[in-house]
Order: sequence, then structure tokens, then C-alpha cells
Amino acid sequence: MKKKDLNLNTGKDGNPAYILYKGKIYDVTKSKLWAGGIHMSRHKAGEDLTDFMAMAPHGEEVFEKVEIIGELENEFSEASEDKKDSYRDFYRKFHPHPLMIHFPVALFIFGALTQIIFLLWGNYSFEKTAYYSLIFAGLTSFPAIFSGLFSWWINYDLTMTKIFRNKLIFSALLIFLSLSAVILRTIYSDISFQMNSVSVIYNFLLFLAAPVTIFIAYYGGKITWPS
Repeated sequence: MKKKDLNLNTGKDGNPAYILYKGKIYDVTKSKLWAGGIHMSRHKAGEDLTDFMAMAPHGEEVFEKVEIIGELENEFSEASEDKKDSYRDFYRKFHPHPLMIHFPVALFIFGALTQIIFLLWGNYSFEKTAYYSLIFAGLTSFPAIFSGLFSWWINYDLTMTKIFRNKLIFSALLIFLSLSAVILRTIYSDISFQMNSVSVIYNFLLFLAAPVTIFIAYYGGKITWPS
């Protein structure tokens, strides 16, 4: 079967539901987990799922009970897949994205909490701590985002879904929030002591960064453990 023919078998409009994994084509038409040609509200029939398996909460043993109906004609590149497998082995060994994402999540939340303490009790040390936390949170956001993009490429072949779209949008928003807040605080060192619109904007940016980071992390969890 050719790739264009595989793409037509989506499990919709009376067509069977076929999926591709490591060059082999599986018929999942009768599987309750593929009702309507959709699996876990994310994967679609008629597609190559090879890159998705590495991040799934199960292994390839799930294919043991699925009928193999053939192989993809001249379109499965073993050299290309071997290269990606080496990247996946690196990812499984060091887990760069799960490791890096903890730093901005913790620092943005910590920065917001110390700023709240400052606003309540007026201790300058907490305001300064919030500022430095914001700086390091912003800096650690970049390796977290880049490692996430790396994971998206090797495990999901940059396939765009609602989850990945939300993570991209809110990651860009997070960079904007943190960068804007740091610039304001650097220019106006006494901004937290002022009662004006610039101070309100600064605090809004600082506090909003925390839930945005949590939101990004939440969608990361949905990738590993889909509902």
C-alpha cells in the first residue's frame, strides 16, 4: 500500500481505519479504542504513528492483537528512523524536557509568592528576591521550550494538535510576560514602591506568569497521560 492510500483509510465515511507503525499497516477498524478513526481524542487513523509511540503510556505490545494487512511500499526509511531512534534513546536516558520544565515552573511561582509577601509586609528583600526569581525563571524558560520542541520533533514528528498548539501559544506568552516584567523592573528599580499604572502593569505581568507556566505544564501532562 502507498502512503496516499493509507491516508484515505481514516475510519470515516465507510472507510476502514488503518494505521502505520514501523512500516507495517495495521487494521484497527474493529477496535473500540479507535471508534470513529480517533484514538484518545488525539491520534487519527490513516497516519504514521511510529514517532508517537515513544511517548505513549504503553509499548508496542498493543499491536500484538491487531491484524497486520501489509507494509508501506518503498516509503519507510530505515536510515532515517535509526537516526531518530538514537535521538529517542538520548531522550529516554536524560529526559531533557521533563528535567528543564521544573525550573521555570518553580521559579515563576516562587517569584509570585515572594512578591506577595513584599506587598503585604513591605520587606524589600522579598521584592528583590522576586525580581531575581523572575530573571532566572525567564532564562530557564528557553532551554525548557527548546527541549520541548526537540521532544515534539522526535516523538510526534511536529504533528500539530490542540495540545501542542496551546503549549506553543502560551510558551510565547510566557516569554513575553517575563521579558516585559524584567525590562520594567530593570528600568524602574523602585517600581514596586510606586502606586501608579506602571507598577500595576509590572505586578500583573509577574503574577500572570505563574498560572501561565502551570497551564503549560498541565498540557505537558496531558501528552504523557491523556484522558
